[in-house]
Amino acid sequence: MTRYLLADIGGTHTRVAVAAPGGSPQGVARYRNQDLAGPGEALRRELAGRAGEGRDWVAAAAVAGPVEDGRVRLTNLGWSLSAGGLAREAGVARAVLINDYQALARALPALDAAGLTRLGGEAPVPGAAQAVLGPGTGLGVSGLIPAGTGWGVLAGEGGHVTLPPADEDEAALLEALRGELGHVSAEAVLSGAGLSRLHRLLHGAERTPEAITAALAEAEPQAAQTVDRFLAFLGNVAGNLALTLGARGGVYLAGGILPRLAAERLRASPLHERFLAKGRFRAYLDPIPLARIDDPEGATLLGLRAWLDDLGAV
Repeated sequence: MTRYLLADIGGTHTRVAVAAPGGSPQGVARYRNQDLAGPGEALRRELAGRAGEGRDWVAAAAVAGPVEDGRVRLTNLGWSLSAGGLAREAGVARAVLINDYQALARALPALDAAGLTRLGGEAPVPGAAQAVLGPGTGLGVSGLIPAGTGWGVLAGEGGHVTLPPADEDEAALLEALRGELGHVSAEAVLSGAGLSRLHRLLHGAERTPEAITAALAEAEPQAAQTVDRFLAFLGNVAGNLALTLGARGGVYLAGGILPRLAAERLRASPLHERFLAKGRFRAYLDPIPLARIDDPEGATLLGLRAWLDDLGAV
């Protein structure tokens, strides 16, 4: 019987789980990347001592970067991966590499409502397109489009679209950033580094993303202003994505920053209002559910399992 090894390779940690076709990921183990020679080592450790030969296992790895011809380079780690090389390192019959936000997108139809924080909208339209985006180290973006009896997952670099201003204050902030960066992408603001940039521009002080969110928890006014501006930009980009994809099945937020924020804080922020603020298409956006994925790491592993099922890995 075919079994799956699933790996979510982040900038700091690699998470590995096992699953049966159609089943939920089980036994998630976390490894520090600095302790690994490469992701194949984490997979080998999980395979060691398990019943069955390596030929009974198929591996899938989610990676933060574009996958081309089964290859990817993870700049932050100095790892260059190929699907064939990963299979050999792990000792499995086959391996596939998938962009991490494509894996998240593929998980969307299977997410339990209990694992979501609803931020606005109504029930999703069954079978309609869905979208996912999330600020973290960068800004991941993907979408899920109905395709016959299944789903098509979009591969793109939506985090690098030009970030638009929605008011004069945002225009001034982006003008200042253009002087520093040239092109101001969505990721230049909607990421950990971007949160720090916003705080510096608004308050003249350098601060890490962790320090900003910690100060927010202490109700510091400057941190609250920075986070509200950040969430307003995010709502604008999320609304644009919803319109572009016709995402009446919902827009879902992931990444490493939003889980640090309380649900009440997200709901009280400009996020949903900015999502809706598209002129005469406000009525189109109003029923679209907007939600945070509370466990994006678990959702990524679930999406990897679904991806392998789609490929007919069984």
